[in-house]
Amino acid sequence: MGIVRKLMIGLLGSRSQRIHSEFGDVIVRTTKELKKSDELIKDLLISWLVSLPWAYFEALFINGESWNRSLLAVLDNAQVINGEDCALISQAFCLWHLEQVIRNDENYKNYSIKEIEQWIKNQTTKGILLTEKLEKFRKTLCDTPPDDWYFEYINEILNALYTDYK
Repeated sequence: MGIVRKLMIGLLGSRSQRIHSEFGDVIVRTTKELKKSDELIKDLLISWLVSLPWAYFEALFINGESWNRSLLAVLDNAQVINGEDCALISQAFCLWHLEQVIRNDENYKNYSIKEIEQWIKNQTTKGILLTEKLEKFRKTLCDTPPDDWYFEYINEILNALYTDYK
């Protein structure tokens, strides 16, 4: 069933559906890779590398509401079908938020972002690329007010989907 669905989306799907499908492939792969981790890190990373990136991306670019109509057009009009990069950008953005939580919330004091990054590099297929994207967010967002962080996220998505955007 999954193969037939993929084939149909690839042949007949809109740009948005194809990007969303590629995005989902990354999330599924990440979920499978997390199965081989210890329970403590697995529970944390299921939230921050699977659930949150998926929900955030869908809220902005997939699920149609009155407030995000212009963002829905971003995927429909994309110059490049690059759902994988969109997923990695979303995961890195969520890791940036996790890093802030680890630094500022006593409930997360037992976690180390450096250990999490090392685990990601060693245990996930796209770990090095994901941590490079996280580093880019660190450089960009460190001097950006928190209310504007999501603008930088949207900018990175636009860079992934539009070759003429940069």
